[in-house]
Amino acid sequence: MGLYAESDTRSTLGGEELIDGLSALSRALVGITARTLATLDVEVTLSQYRTLVVLASRGPLRTVDLAAALHVHPSTATRTCDRLVRRDLVARHHRPTDRRVALLTLTEAGKTLVGDVMRHRTEEIRRLVQAVATSPQTTAELITSLVIAADEPTEEQWWHRWDRCAVAP
Repeated sequence: MGLYAESDTRSTLGGEELIDGLSALSRALVGITARTLATLDVEVTLSQYRTLVVLASRGPLRTVDLAAALHVHPSTATRTCDRLVRRDLVARHHRPTDRRVALLTLTEAGKTLVGDVMRHRTEEIRRLVQAVATSPQTTAELITSLVIAADEPTEEQWWHRWDRCAVAP
């Protein structure tokens, strides 16, 4: 039995409609980012891209600090950055006074990639807002309208589909 089968009133509760809308909108935004990465023809996963975004927004970081910001184990951050260094998207800079400490930074190629994806995502969001900005709506209704404009299922539709996705035809 799925999430919505347990409570058909979930979407009518005050904050639940907003939470549902935000959950669906987050799927739409991740989808926009994934499609953008695919159109740029770069071999970067979403988690690798997230690493680049954190480095872009927080500046040079030690691996342990990057791992904390990403909420991953330091060894995971190290492996991710190893891959990004090989793709010339991240650079390691050792301190002359202490070679044990390396700071991770974006390369120019990494900075360009993050900027390109962010600009494209902003344009997609602008397109979605323009598509739904014709009538006054509550915040929850606006978010749901954005989800629909992004051709993403609403949260209720998603859970219904999820509930049935493994059922044999």
